[in-house]
Amino acid sequence: MDTRVHSIEDVRIEALNVTDGSPPAVTVSALGKVNSTGWTHPRLGPWIYIDTPKDGILDLDFIATAPAGIVLFVISPISVGLTFAVPEWVRGVRVHSSTNAVEGMLGKAKGKGSKDQADQGKPGPWPFPWQGPEALR
Repeated sequence: MDTRVHSIEDVRIEALNVTDGSPPAVTVSALGKVNSTGWTHPRLGPWIYIDTPKDGILDLDFIATAPAGIVLFVISPISVGLTFAVPEWVRGVRVHSSTNAVEGMLGKAKGKGSKDQADQGKPGPWPFPWQGPEALR
């Protein structure tokens, strides 16, 4: 049976460079928790809107297939990633679970466990304090 995962820990969103004339695209990745082992087929399901949301946030459900057999009842991590074209109005995403929702904005992320992604993965200009501009004086 497919259902929302228990909770969301982190959501990241990245804009992709696309060719001229193509709709904008993003990659969304989410990290969550489930209440047992054996969950399969994690995926993000977009909400369908009648009218464009005023906040510019696209809502997604983090769902997975619950186990059918014998499992261990321990909190287990689960993750998912999805790349897709988005409408021009999208400024970020909100991923929903059974117990919470976490937002990820293009350029920044919000929510418990999320970090500002502007400098994520890039080394600082002075990785060691003794090599900074103050040390050169």
